Amino acid sequence: MRTGVIATLLIVAIVAGAGAGYYVSSSNRSNTTSIITTTSFITRSGYTYTVTKTVTTTCSGYPPGGDCITPYNYTFTLSVNYTGPWKVSYQGYNSLGRSNPTNVSGNYSGAGFNSTTITLRGLSNNGLTLCAQAQKLDASNAILTLTVTGHNETSLPYGVVSYCGGVVP
Repeated sequence: MRTGVIATLLIVAIVAGAGAGYYVSSSNRSNTTSIITTTSFITRSGYTYTVTKTVTTTCSGYPPGGDCITPYNYTFTLSVNYTGPWKVSYQGYNSLGRSNPTNVSGNYSGAGFNSTTITLRGLSNNGLTLCAQAQKLDASNAILTLTVTGHNETSLPYGVVSYCGGVVP
């Protein structure tokens, strides 16, 4: 019978699910996160058992020097400068480079100078990148300049220019 009760307890514990919560304590120098999971079940003989498990993690400081991971955002300024008509498209990434694209993307067109801001959000254990591509829509030899965190330019008729700018927290 004892084996049957233990087996029943294990099955009930697995099937019953668990209530979970967490507690975060932070200061300027460190964060402590505790995840508390509690499971209660009743045996066939009417006894109630409660199992509580607490997992605590601690980190110290924020990147780049520390290991605490927090959400952050960065607002890029995307600028196009060209006397004639142009179009631009952009894509955000949760990385330094062109991997892990975000849902932040778009395209628009115009003429002359235009500057807009684009905010990307991510976690502090990774960088953020905004890539843009601009194209001249006429045969002029005038210079089109695309700026994100740095710039790139072209004077070719119907020329296309790309630039990716990245930041780390």
